[in-house]
Amino acid sequence: MSIIKFRQITLSCIFPALLLWAASCTKPDSAQSFGTTSIYMPQAVVRSGGVNNQYPVPSGTDSSTWNYRVDKAAGKIEITLGAALSGPGSEAFGADVRVDADTLQRLFASGVFSAPTHVIMPASMYALPARVEGARGARTGVFRLMVDHRALKGAAYAGKFLLLAVRLANPTTYPLNVPLSSTIVVIDVNKIPAP
Repeated sequence: MSIIKFRQITLSCIFPALLLWAASCTKPDSAQSFGTTSIYMPQAVVRSGGVNNQYPVPSGTDSSTWNYRVDKAAGKIEITLGAALSGPGSEAFGADVRVDADTLQRLFASGVFSAPTHVIMPASMYALPARVEGARGARTGVFRLMVDHRALKGAAYAGKFLLLAVRLANPTTYPLNVPLSSTIVVIDVNKIPAP
């Protein structure tokens, strides 16, 4: 066998082996970064699948799974809300927290909600922070809607559903997923225990 033929055979075997080795050094699809990162409210999808962004309170089977907590000492109902990242991002992020009265007015006008069973929660009954932040490497940032327990259980609201639309605005680092950047909290007053 001539040296030229030997080199051709050797190269024809080594070249495919080198290609296979190089291909095996790439990340598997599960480790690739796909998509774009945006900020959304998980509560907009957790119960409704993002269809109507409604977040019923209470939900869960018992006190260990309820989506609210009673702070008896403060006389408040704490409803946990938040912002989360979709996509591959891991940088710190934030957004303003706002009440979205316009959305509720549109839903009343279109017949989605109807008075007198559905009532917009008065501003004197709740407190929200001005901003939510997520730390670098964190996928979520948490904030709480604090509702006055005694006012909620007042005679005027018996048998009613109290509504509050909460929206994220002015995001930092990543854009908002606009359709999922608001949550309509729907509190079934009769299902909340008395203080």
